[in-house]
Amino acid sequence: MDSIREAPKTRRLNILVSETLIESLTATARSRGLTVSAVVRQAVERECRRSQEEALARAAEALAPLYRTDKELTAFQALDGEEFL
Repeated sequence: MDSIREAPKTRRLNILVSETLIESLTATARSRGLTVSAVVRQAVERECRRSQEEALARAAEALAPLYRTDKELTAFQALDGEEFL
């Protein structure tokens, strides 16, 4: 049986932006051959990814001291790079 991917559910979002931003979005969309909605969607997706990456980086930075000093977390460092066959 073939697997058919379903498109993710979408919902409408209404936002208020300045006339200047609308003009800029329209020009960007036109130059890329996209709709204004597509340009906005891409920008929002990009910002969400960036925000998630920053949150992960902050979490890793906060935990880094533990990974340097906690014996349970560093016990297997000697095995780093070894092949397991």
